[in-house]
Amino acid sequence: MKGYLFDTHIHTKEASSCSRVWAEDIVKRYKELGYNGLVITDHFSASQFKRHGSTYEEQVQTYLSGYRAAKKFEDENFHIILGMELRFLENDNDYLVYGFDEDFVINNDLTQYETPEDFRPVVEANDLIIFQAHPFRIGMTVVDPELLDGVEVYNGHGDHNSSNDVAYKWAQKYSLRMLSGSDFHGNITMQPGGVYFEEYLTDSKQVAKALREGKYKLKIFQE
Repeated sequence: MKGYLFDTHIHTKEASSCSRVWAEDIVKRYKELGYNGLVITDHFSASQFKRHGSTYEEQVQTYLSGYRAAKKFEDENFHIILGMELRFLENDNDYLVYGFDEDFVINNDLTQYETPEDFRPVVEANDLIIFQAHPFRIGMTVVDPELLDGVEVYNGHGDHNSSNDVAYKWAQKYSLRMLSGSDFHGNITMQPGGVYFEEYLTDSKQVAKALREGKYKLKIFQE
């Protein structure tokens, strides 16, 4: 057995306007594919929140809605874990963040950070882990590797060319942790990614710890 297979990059229709699939159907699909669980990483964009003019509390509840919907369909053999695709104010870069719970998001205004450098003390103070998502997709900006814990070297989104090969070489060059995820939005042609964890994990803090300690292997192509 390779380990326990989790997809680390999932968007639900409940919370991410770009997703085309409801949480219930996502869970059903991944159970059929033989996964052991999902990390729901719906979008959390400070600039988007400010454009919409919603309160922070309203935006947090929207962000959490997909995770909460998916959580209703977990069972003892398939767990739903909270994650986030975070965008700061400076540009359109996206970052996958793990290691927190609902209370962390509710009680900390995550819309105030301009850059990953501003956010880095939060990462360290709360034992979070942060990976740049699809770092070499068109429109992304190269980030100082010292501000990251790793990069997504396989992104399975079928509607974008994420230059996964370049990301992989970049991670090797700077000895960064590597991550694989589907970036699932509903494209049926995508090749699902994910990671095989050595242990069966049930919450985001366990995910962050396993990623930090390297206790996982990448799934980088359809098997």
